[in-house]
Amino acid sequence: MPKKKKITPKRPSSRPRPARPQQWTAAQVGDLLTNPIYGYGIVLQPADHVPAEIQKFEAQLADEQNKRGFGFTLQELDERFQSFFTSLVEGGSFTRGNDAPPIIDKETWLQAQQVAIGRLARGEPT
Repeated sequence: MPKKKKITPKRPSSRPRPARPQQWTAAQVGDLLTNPIYGYGIVLQPADHVPAEIQKFEAQLADEQNKRGFGFTLQELDERFQSFFTSLVEGGSFTRGNDAPPIIDKETWLQAQQVAIGRLARGEPT
């Protein structure tokens, strides 16, 4: 006759389980890509209007990229975006709040802009 296995109940662990990473929604990713607070720490108000302005600016840069025949360097994009953010405030469309610590480094944010601009330049969806 086969031996029966003795089943012992599992004890609850005294260590807390690590939280499962939360998945990003498309809206969160879109906000990350179209808000300077994430890469620069720049807070522009009204915040809900910032993404549309960034998307318009990306489209302008894509048109320019097509006309010149090559993409922007990260340094060029950095200069362009910083100038753009300043112009939004100086033009009166936005006010600048207190800066916040950026969540990602500026280079990563600009690389994402490079990709988005390249897709727009090729006529691909972003």
